[in-house]
Amino acid sequence: MSKQVSLKARKLFAATLALLATLSLSACIQSQSLTAAPQDPQLAQQALKRVNHSFKTSFMMGDWYYQGAQVVKGSINAYIQIPAKLDIELEYQQNYLRQSVCPSKEQHDFWQEMGQMSLFVHIYTFNKKFSVHAECANPLA
Repeated sequence: MSKQVSLKARKLFAATLALLATLSLSACIQSQSLTAAPQDPQLAQQALKRVNHSFKTSFMMGDWYYQGAQVVKGSINAYIQIPAKLDIELEYQQNYLRQSVCPSKEQHDFWQEMGQMSLFVHIYTFNKKFSVHAECANPLA
């Protein structure tokens, strides 16, 4: 019986290590995909304020909570905390974020203020480090 428990523990440990390695690689790839810092920090701060205002008003009610945004290497990352992981594949989660959470292409003022900055929307349950994210396409770019 002890050998079976030990074997199960080793398998669980190996699976956990594989998951952590995958998540670390995903974060590394994401950080490499970010664009260069914007030329004008004031424009970045204006875009950040616009993103915060837009997302705060969108997530005032319900179980999803907007946790703010930050400028990272010329992009804006907006973070939304959700109560439980979505029970769909990663690809479908990213498509959902692009279609339902990202600002629509009809919001011309929003996208003009974004300029050339990229916008990434992240959802997570407990730790931002383990978020699912998607880039919002700027229709004016």
